[in-house]
Amino acid sequence: MLRLRRPRTSPLFWLLSGQLIMFAGVAAIFPIAPLYVRRHGGGSLAIALFIAGPLIANMLVQVPAGRLTDRVGRRPMLLGSRAAFGALSLALFADVGPLWLLATLRTLQGVSSGAYVPALRAAVVDLSGPEKRAEGFAKLQACEMVGLLVGPFIGGAVALWRDSAIFGVAGVAVLFGLLAMRRIPETRVLHDADEKPVRFRWWRNPGVLVPALGVAALGTVFSMYDVVWPLYLSARGNSSLVIGITISLFAVPLLILARPGGRLADRSNRRWLMVASFAVSGGCAALYPALRSLGLIIALGTVEACAYVLIEPTMFAVISDSSNAQDRGRAMGIGGLFQFGGMAFGALVLGALYGVGEGISFWGAAGVLVAAAVLCAFALPPRAPQRPSVRSERLAMNPLES
Repeated sequence: MLRLRRPRTSPLFWLLSGQLIMFAGVAAIFPIAPLYVRRHGGGSLAIALFIAGPLIANMLVQVPAGRLTDRVGRRPMLLGSRAAFGALSLALFADVGPLWLLATLRTLQGVSSGAYVPALRAAVVDLSGPEKRAEGFAKLQACEMVGLLVGPFIGGAVALWRDSAIFGVAGVAVLFGLLAMRRIPETRVLHDADEKPVRFRWWRNPGVLVPALGVAALGTVFSMYDVVWPLYLSARGNSSLVIGITISLFAVPLLILARPGGRLADRSNRRWLMVASFAVSGGCAALYPALRSLGLIIALGTVEACAYVLIEPTMFAVISDSSNAQDRGRAMGIGGLFQFGGMAFGALVLGALYGVGEGISFWGAAGVLVAAAVLCAFALPPRAPQRPSVRSERLAMNPLES
């Protein structure tokens, strides 16, 4: 009797499934964190520090965590950093101690997240193969968008019982995500004992430096939106419910176009694709101050989302193609350093400029995006030389594995 073999679930599926579950739990924290600080007697400065602390810690940890990922492997960093995040979440759920202690625990969560991100992105590259790296990053982006849509609703619901419950949700979600990620194999490529290590001079490599500056520009703009968007729509007479709906609607094209967008980035000239994406995004940012109609604002946001869906996956695919397999974790850490650094700048500088004049923040964001488009036009590699996948590298060393 013929027995049909069930198709094996790919390791990338388990990696992305775990990330979706985890990110949904982490996103539950976002809308409630300011209320949590206020209940503990913190003012606007304490709220800003409570939110900015993890972001700054995340940025500072990226590069050393990337180096460690290349030395000890992807699995230890993925599982260990997320286990630490879950434990810290449960400590915050207990809600015991003064506000400074709780803020310290929250900052340590930023450290654990910073240790996790380079390993996550390096694993996505390892498990996607050289011909599907942008598609792999697009799928990762889509999973995070799903988490961003679901997480805040869960956070708002559990906060009706107890605001510290958002950390309990994050901790439980991370622990469940770890169950999926346990199925991920170690994908780190070891140095050949007879091969002399080559120093990774990323600042001289346009395939790393230019896309890193690109994700910095993107992080700058979208952290600005985090600060400015509610104020912008409120000034046009829209309620908090409408503001939340517009954010959800922005995520819809990201979900629908993630996979085809990733395939397009893998098969086309990335230089001109990024020039067009950055230019369209910049044009949209420049137009927002002139709009008053909610329908036009939503339509413009949809166009912007269609351009945005291509940028982050393509930028990180270029970084991965332009770095050696042995330096992949560090390369992802450098990209993360620029990305989170841009986010901190956008929130603190462009976000603050909204109080000076409504258009200044949007026009500043447009300038950053247009500058990124010009940089890509002159310096972004159109298509980095294809490197063999991790499996191909291993088969090349030992053909009997096939």
